[in-house]
Amino acid sequence: MSTTPLFSILVANYNNARFFGDFFPRIIAQTYQNFEVIFIDDGSTDNSLEEVQKYAGQDARIKVYKNDRNMGSEYTKKRNIELSSGKYFAFADPDDFIEESTVEKVMEQFLRDDSLAMVYTNFYLANEDLSDERKYIYPEDVPDDKILMFGFTPNHFAAFSREKYNLTPGLDISLKRVTDRDLVLLMEEVGRVVRIPDYLYHYRINSNSISNNRNSYKAQYWAWQARYRACERRGLSKEDVYAEIMSYVDNKRFDFSTTTDYKLGKKILALPRWIKYKLFKRK
Repeated sequence: MSTTPLFSILVANYNNARFFGDFFPRIIAQTYQNFEVIFIDDGSTDNSLEEVQKYAGQDARIKVYKNDRNMGSEYTKKRNIELSSGKYFAFADPDDFIEESTVEKVMEQFLRDDSLAMVYTNFYLANEDLSDERKYIYPEDVPDDKILMFGFTPNHFAAFSREKYNLTPGLDISLKRVTDRDLVLLMEEVGRVVRIPDYLYHYRINSNSISNNRNSYKAQYWAWQARYRACERRGLSKEDVYAEIMSYVDNKRFDFSTTTDYKLGKKILALPRWIKYKLFKRK
């Protein structure tokens, strides 16, 4: 029996079977061996369930569940947490992948300091076929204690202490699109947060993950709701926090048009936009 704490890798899946060949072999090969994978399929219409069973058949640590119907990522992630047993846990998107040493390096931090609520890593941004991959750089001019509030949400790879998570209200599925952002703000309030400088997560921008402009605006709305809730819990002025963040953006101390994710997203969208332009031009 292992004496190391169990770590839960939580996977909420919808139509990502084509990426499992990158995702699961690296999960199975983790150098930290005492882990479980809680995989929940959220009503996929591709062959996700068939494909994941191949890996589950090879490794009993992979536990497969499914929703009766498509319930959305918020509901599925909350169910992930409820079904998991690990003392520590993290979400991993099945269209991405992690380095084989990721869980080990995260656990080194937790085992060294039991006051930690969250540990996150640096990550790469990549296009769908991984032909273009670059490092995501967190801004150096934003203090660590304001990174999360400013919106630089460390979802990739972010791991949580269950003991500290249980001190929070938990994942709130009423906050559409930004449950992850709300969660990291909650965790920041119940313990210390540490970022590992290593690049241990590969975040893939695929055609299904790029929001249209309307959905992007909706996400921004919910992001501010998460911030305002954090302000209320922390006794901060919503007006002052809003002014500080918008002043930061307006003064171009962080120019979003120069970030790697913006450039990469723009590059990926260039071809479909060109095709759409040609089709409409012919009509």
